[in-house]
Amino acid sequence: MNPSINLDDAWNYILGGIDLVGLVALRAVGQKKAVGWLWAMFTQAVWIVYSLATFQWGFLAVAVIKLALYTWNWVSWARSDKAEAKEKTVEDLALEMAKLVLPDAHGGHHVAAASFLVRASRVAALYPEKADDLHREKGAPGGRPRLHPQLPASRRRQPEAGPRTAD
Repeated sequence: MNPSINLDDAWNYILGGIDLVGLVALRAVGQKKAVGWLWAMFTQAVWIVYSLATFQWGFLAVAVIKLALYTWNWVSWARSDKAEAKEKTVEDLALEMAKLVLPDAHGGHHVAAASFLVRASRVAALYPEKADDLHREKGAPGGRPRLHPQLPASRRRQPEAGPRTAD
C-alpha cells in the first residue's frame, strides 16, 4: 500500500466537494441571498485552478465565463440592495406601522390608517411644544399623559366619585 496521495483521486474529492458548495450556493441564491453568488464565484475559481493544473482549456473557458457571470450578478444584487436600503418616506413608514397594528385589515384600511398617521405627524410637527408637554407628563403619576393637556383644569372631565353599581 502506497502512503502517497494520487493527484487524480485528490482532484476527484476536491471537485466533488466544490459541486456540493455549488449546490449550497444555488440554494442561497434561490433564497435571495447575495452571498450565494460569492460561493458560486469561489467554486469557479477552483475550477480555474483545476483547468490550469491539468491543462484542460475547455474547463478554463467555461469557468472564466461563469465566474464573470456570477460576478456580474453579485454586483447587480449588491446595487439593488443598496437602492432598496434608501431612506423611507413618512408615508412608507406610516403604511408599515398600519400593517403592523392592523394585521387583519385589508389594504384600504391600511391606507386610511397610514393617511391618518401622516396627517397626525404633520400636525405634531406644527406644535412641537405640545408634544414636549405630553412627553413630560408621561413621568407623572400613573405614567400616562393626559388626553387634553391644552384644556384648563376647570374644563377637563373629572372621574365620577364613588363605586359604580350595575343598573
